[in-house]
Amino acid sequence: MRIFRPLRYKNYALFGSSDFIASIGQFVREIALYWLAYEMTGSAMALGILGLCEATPRLALSVVGGVIVDRYDRLPLLTAIQFLCAVPVFAMVALYFIGVLQFWHMVVLETLLSIIRSMNPTAGQSLLRDLVPEEDLMSAVALYSLGFNSARIIGPSLGGVLMLWINVGGCFIFYGVTLLFSGFELLLVRLVNTAKPSAGSNWLREVKEGLSYIGGAPLVLSSTLAAYALSTFVGTYQRFLPVFAKDILNVGPDGLGALMAASGVGAVLSLVFLDAAGKRWRRETLLWFSAKATPLLLILFCVSRNLWLSVLLMGLLGAAQILFRTVSRLIIQVEAPRELLGRVISVFLMDQGLRSVGSLIMGAFATIFGAPVGLSLCSVLSIVLTTATFYRFLGKPTGRGNLTA
Repeated sequence: MRIFRPLRYKNYALFGSSDFIASIGQFVREIALYWLAYEMTGSAMALGILGLCEATPRLALSVVGGVIVDRYDRLPLLTAIQFLCAVPVFAMVALYFIGVLQFWHMVVLETLLSIIRSMNPTAGQSLLRDLVPEEDLMSAVALYSLGFNSARIIGPSLGGVLMLWINVGGCFIFYGVTLLFSGFELLLVRLVNTAKPSAGSNWLREVKEGLSYIGGAPLVLSSTLAAYALSTFVGTYQRFLPVFAKDILNVGPDGLGALMAASGVGAVLSLVFLDAAGKRWRRETLLWFSAKATPLLLILFCVSRNLWLSVLLMGLLGAAQILFRTVSRLIIQVEAPRELLGRVISVFLMDQGLRSVGSLIMGAFATIFGAPVGLSLCSVLSIVLTTATFYRFLGKPTGRGNLTA
């Protein structure tokens, strides 16, 4: 399969396994952290505070991080981030095992970790173009998404098991070790032709330069704005699955597990589809299709009252969501100049910070109108915004063509 071709290149194989292992550790730690916070405080608000500590630095520092990524060599920067992230992680380990860890410690250390990690996605994705030749870039982006989404499935499950075996502190140690392993693995990457760091001295001018490019590139701009709309209004639908499982479909934890698993399986299968269809369909067409299919499938899921139909729709929804993410990332990788890539990616990745805002909006709609109607209304808003964006900047999709053209 084409999707695995980038693994032929040693540099990509090292980078990919480094990111995959660290991502698994991240999700293991996340489930342990939230479990400990709730056990310590008994407050759902505490979980929201930790989520805010994680999301706010990513949203506030994203563009600044993009400037830093474009200013300095990306590989050493990414390597340093892994080692620096291990510092607050092992600080929390020490406080936990000494027996003095309090919730305010968790807030401070989570904020510090998030500040350090705010550049990690931008640095990692900006590096992809230097790891594989142009003809394998689509497969590299798809495989990168596959690795992260596989970690998103494996990590929480592994975290639950590890909490039983080695307790919460052991999960924190596990994440710290994966960060160190990731950093040492990146030290083995050897790049020859890399993007030349920008030599500018005016940070504000460099930010404006990146924003000016995005504003003048219709395909990049529409991809970014559509990502903002989808992340805000449908991006966190998984958080509401317990409501559908218990109150709408009348099933227990096994039914909820089936819904969650279906979303993950669909995400993986969408990348197989992209691998097969990428040479026959235009990027704009796949972007249109996936951006519209995601909210439409969520509406159908909200209407369904049958478990297995809901499982099928959840699988298709997961597929459409990840298809959009992968195609939009590929568009930016192909379209953006190397010297601006960090800044362009950082603006695009602000959509991940908007997920926290979107979670509040979707939660408010679900509280006022009920989960099925509330999430359906959010989906309609997403459709309206993405449709307006595409017609304004791209016009109508033209159908077949080459995804990498």
